[in-house]
Amino acid sequence: MPGFLARVRLDQLEMEFRAEIEVVSSAGVEPTHLDWHALRLRISGRTDILEVRLKLAREYGLALRVVGRSWIEHVQSQGLPASDYDFLDSYLFDPVEKSARYARMLRELPASLSEWAVHPGLETAELIAIEHDSRHVRQTDFDFLVSQEAKEIVEEEGIILLDHRPLQIVWRER
Repeated sequence: MPGFLARVRLDQLEMEFRAEIEVVSSAGVEPTHLDWHALRLRISGRTDILEVRLKLAREYGLALRVVGRSWIEHVQSQGLPASDYDFLDSYLFDPVEKSARYARMLRELPASLSEWAVHPGLETAELIAIEHDSRHVRQTDFDFLVSQEAKEIVEEEGIILLDHRPLQIVWRER
């Protein structure tokens, strides 16, 4: 991916991003945010691509997922909402210890806007066929997220769960 990103023309990439937004919208699905799968742009060093994403997010009134302290601060300095910290990625945790770690992290969650990229799924034959090596990640995410323990911690800690829609409203107003 970095090799491709080093060669890509910015005008062509912007055209592709626009086409993707338009296809989703024309299918009757209202997008809420812009994302680059797995946020691979973080490693590319192409800040010009990140600026295009920021421009399109503002133009289309969509929230934008950003990572990295400098980009978080850049977006927030414009009065736009972004997670206060880099997001958590559930693929980075050992499935055996994940539930205990999630519980501890929820109890220690600072008062802020935080993002957890979790990948819930059921360990079915289909999932095993598609993601043999990571199926436990998805099942353990699912198990914790639907657990009574998770529900109780969220309630006890006063955590407000949200998706990108409330953030999108702020992006549209700016």
